[in-house]
Amino acid sequence: MAGRSVAGSDAAGGAQVAQPVLRAGPDAMAAALDCVACEDAAVLPLLAAAECVPFLKSGADLSFRNAKPVIGEGERAVYQDFDICLSIPRPHPLWRLTQAVERLVADALAVMDTPPLEALPLNDLVLQRYPPGARGITPHRDHVRYVGLVAIVQLSGDGRFGLCTDRSGAGARVLEAGPGDGILMRAPGFGARKDRPFHFLDGIAVERYSLGMRCNRTKEPEAA
Repeated sequence: MAGRSVAGSDAAGGAQVAQPVLRAGPDAMAAALDCVACEDAAVLPLLAAAECVPFLKSGADLSFRNAKPVIGEGERAVYQDFDICLSIPRPHPLWRLTQAVERLVADALAVMDTPPLEALPLNDLVLQRYPPGARGITPHRDHVRYVGLVAIVQLSGDGRFGLCTDRSGAGARVLEAGPGDGILMRAPGFGARKDRPFHFLDGIAVERYSLGMRCNRTKEPEAA
């Protein structure tokens, strides 16, 4: 569902960025959440490619560091090849985008006959930058601190985001997503499930920026 933007600006980020109006409505998000319940993940168009540009520009000005190349040892090792920003200040255009996604999820849950989870704060934000030719990240599971739902908005570039059954990548299933799409993936507590899906990202030929939004149960709530 196409929407119009209302002008707004943020002190942090150094750019004037339109108030995000997402292209999906509550019914479309509800259908995507039903898909997550059945298939562990779903893709939902959220922004037009052109609408990603101001968010991309504001994110590119942030401070990045190299991700740790290897986490874990032996068969449990996870290999990473990307740059990461974990400190996105408030206010910032990327937080405004996150709040828009959070509201859409809440509105969708309100219209579902059997919602798979309660509305939750997307209070943990990470921006990842993958240069052309980057290896990405090998099959892994998110930390147990993240609950309910994971939302990833692809802001630019390409790559193969997929789910699999184990760290070897067996049973790989790639989701078709591009700039402006949101990738939704269940986390513990979605549909009363406690397990965490294995997932990976590879095949990066064009510089990719992606914004990960999660509910971190160990974070203190924001002050009112």
